[in-house]
Amino acid sequence: MTEPVLVDTTIWIDFLRGGNEPVRDRVSVLVTADKAATADIIILELLRGARSRREYRTLHQDLTALPRLPLAATVWERAWGIGYDLRSKGVHVPTTDTIIAALAIEHACGLLHRDRHFDLIAGCTGLKALRVEEGSG
Repeated sequence: MTEPVLVDTTIWIDFLRGGNEPVRDRVSVLVTADKAATADIIILELLRGARSRREYRTLHQDLTALPRLPLAATVWERAWGIGYDLRSKGVHVPTTDTIIAALAIEHACGLLHRDRHFDLIAGCTGLKALRVEEGSG
């Protein structure tokens, strides 16, 4: 898989709920082209929100079928540095978002999202933040 795009939890939630056409179209293209990637931390965020055991099993099967970016020691090192740098600049973002951003940076891929925290992180790092705006519907 070349040039993967890490798909954030915010995008998956919109995609699974339906109704946001730009999100649906963007994710569909990435999945079809085998360029959509995920990570264990994103899968955790999504599975913990499953509304039933059946939904959990379906989500688990679908998400674990995607390429997963490994959360190696180098990602943790990068996340620690990003967290420190952001905090020292007065930028406050959730720890989970810092880890997800570090994953995308470490694996040299874009991060498809709908979360303002990633825009803040991108302003202070090399994160390639790919924001999808709200669609009609």
